[in-house]
Amino acid sequence: MSGNGRRSRRGYVLRKIVRGLAMLVYRDIDVRLPSTPISDGPVLAVANHFGGLSDGVLLIDSAPRMPRVIARDLIWKVPVVAQIATAIGMIPVHRAADGAGTSNDRAFASAYDALAEGDLVLIFPEGVTQDVPFMAEVHTGAARIALGARHSGVEGIRILPIGIHYENKAGFRSRALVNIGEPIDVDEWAQLQPDGVPQGADDRAAVVDLTAVIDRTLRQAAPDFADWPTANALETVADVLLDDVDPAPKSGLQYGDTALIADRLNRLPDPTHTRLVELGRDYRSALAAARTTDRAIATATNPAPRSWAWLMSALLVLVLLPYAILGLLVAALPLLIVIVVSRLPIAPAVRATVVPGVAFLAFLVVWVMFTWQSLRDDGWDLGLAAVILFPFLVAALFLVVERASSLWRRWRGWHRPRGAALENLQAIRQRVSAEAWEAL
Repeated sequence: MSGNGRRSRRGYVLRKIVRGLAMLVYRDIDVRLPSTPISDGPVLAVANHFGGLSDGVLLIDSAPRMPRVIARDLIWKVPVVAQIATAIGMIPVHRAADGAGTSNDRAFASAYDALAEGDLVLIFPEGVTQDVPFMAEVHTGAARIALGARHSGVEGIRILPIGIHYENKAGFRSRALVNIGEPIDVDEWAQLQPDGVPQGADDRAAVVDLTAVIDRTLRQAAPDFADWPTANALETVADVLLDDVDPAPKSGLQYGDTALIADRLNRLPDPTHTRLVELGRDYRSALAAARTTDRAIATATNPAPRSWAWLMSALLVLVLLPYAILGLLVAALPLLIVIVVSRLPIAPAVRATVVPGVAFLAFLVVWVMFTWQSLRDDGWDLGLAAVILFPFLVAALFLVVERASSLWRRWRGWHRPRGAALENLQAIRQRVSAEAWEAL
């Protein structure tokens, strides 16, 4: 088998493993595709870098195909990780800040070769992980790779901006949005340059101009809020708009709906932007003080049509409850470890790296031990069944907990504040709704 074939096979296996890890760490991953189809051929994906290892998990799971990731050479200094990174075709890049004394000529050449083979190459052009809800400066590396590969003879390169939005990047069983923007056709862009066709990675003017295009398109796909209070306030306003449209959603609204509307509100000019942030912040605080939700306030004014969907959720919880209890018994230790790690007083970006890694190792070790115990005590038949039984029990545990939580939130909606407290919340909500709709 050729080197590319072996790497493809390893990449396929890794992607299946990462898919399982993503399903373990996140309860919902919303992927939004661009209107332009993403076909085969050389693609340079650029993504914001808010979540450390979590970003890699989400992108390997959600990208159109297995990416060749450009990563800091520091990970090649970790035993086992280095062998895995090399086996799946990751490309090391050296940073002066890490004390690297070598150039990146080899990394660029590897990226050119990967694009020439029609691969999808992934780079985080900020070069650092951010703990704020806006991107750092986009470096020139992505533009230099695209222009250098094109100058070396690779045709049809497209740059694909990917924005990663987290509900809580350091949390466990949170939600995320992978927002894939419209691709940049490098050949078309090059033909429109006023200074002539770009002459590769050393054409400074072309590199600066293409970097600006990458920066602009990536910021359109990624979060770009001034700070976390602003992001939270505008997500609250977005929830108001969504609950106005459908206070009892039947269309399967996801976190992506909230995130994308909040992003659109964030791009409104002042003074509208500032006013909506203030309203969202006030309403969010009032909801928290009353221990209620926007949906509860929305349905107090406009009662939603009666739905029996909650009854189906309740029946599902009852049916799966025995399996969920077994799941808690077999997975209590790894679950406790992950919950403790997710609440450590360390930087959120660090936790976003640690949580997936710890979750993978903790649950994998217990899965292996559970299977081995079944093999030893019950024989091959039940031992092999345990391979499937463990993930089923864990999935039942998560489903029961999350469906029960949803039912609890629905019950809270039935028991909303009354009297003056409800009237005050309705008045605030009405102002939020009216001004947000007018702004849009």
